[in-house]
Amino acid sequence: MIELTDKDYWRFLILYGKNQSTYKMALGNSLIKYSKTNSDKKIQLDELAEDFFNTYQTRLKNGKPQMLTQGRKTTVEQVLDEVSVGKITTEKALDNIKTNALKNMVLQKFHTLNKKKIARPFYTLSDDQKYLHLNDNLLNLFSDNQNKELGEELDSRWSLLEHGFSDARKGESLEVDEALEYVRNKEQRTNLTRLIPVLQGYQQNTCFYCGQELYSPIHVDHVIPYQAIKHNEIWNLVLSHEFCNEDKSDNLPPKQFIESLIARNEFVLRSDLPLKEELKKVLGKTYLERRDKVEKQYDFAKRKIVRIWRGNEKFDPQRIESYKKLVNALGII
Repeated sequence: MIELTDKDYWRFLILYGKNQSTYKMALGNSLIKYSKTNSDKKIQLDELAEDFFNTYQTRLKNGKPQMLTQGRKTTVEQVLDEVSVGKITTEKALDNIKTNALKNMVLQKFHTLNKKKIARPFYTLSDDQKYLHLNDNLLNLFSDNQNKELGEELDSRWSLLEHGFSDARKGESLEVDEALEYVRNKEQRTNLTRLIPVLQGYQQNTCFYCGQELYSPIHVDHVIPYQAIKHNEIWNLVLSHEFCNEDKSDNLPPKQFIESLIARNEFVLRSDLPLKEELKKVLGKTYLERRDKVEKQYDFAKRKIVRIWRGNEKFDPQRIESYKKLVNALGII
């Protein structure tokens, strides 16, 4: 039996938890901060409400929506609007956030994965609902400035949600520009480097080609070479070490990497992002349709490129522990 670590649980909640708004990202951001600064393990909900107020006040300067439903705003956005025009006091706004955004919403849902509560929650809400008790697994995960990449993944995921909430209305091409720097859509381009941390999460922060931990410089690579299929669609892009990318070059990888690519895309599709519907449009609505599309692209590339990159022939991406943990946790394929 594969045992999931606290780091696995955190990553799965951030990357695969259901999101109709960005509240889970805001709560996760606060929990990381509190785990580094709070020694008595208790956070008053009044303090958390104030943190939400200030965090969103800063975040909303980017003009991005924080909720999927068109024409609606989150409770936090609404009270910030009302405070800004003097309709309500800050005290009233904080009380509203504490009750409607925190107690009745995100604090109840944060620990849910695949409609079930995770085995080891990161906090416990007190019986009187006045404070959070920070559990040891949260403190151990982020104390001493550990696991910085999880904070980067969270921030990138937040940006990706905002991007997706916007593009649910605008239309996303799911293609990257020729320099592999921007995600295109009908009205604007989004810097791809901001999405690298979240793509790292779907690869469990490991190089796609060798399975070792990623480190800078991180390369974005076409699994099926661009020269064969002539597009930059996101489903074919992965993260790798510079050496692994240059070693593979424009050669075709062996079939096990195509299997891993198919699985990676299924992981992304299980993530609750508006962009997943656009990914389905590109690859297909069902697993079999998506698999068939990728395999046909690979077979087409084989007819154009005869060079097969072997890499480390002993490395099978589907045998690495992180891959097995994802399959086990999400019940994919």
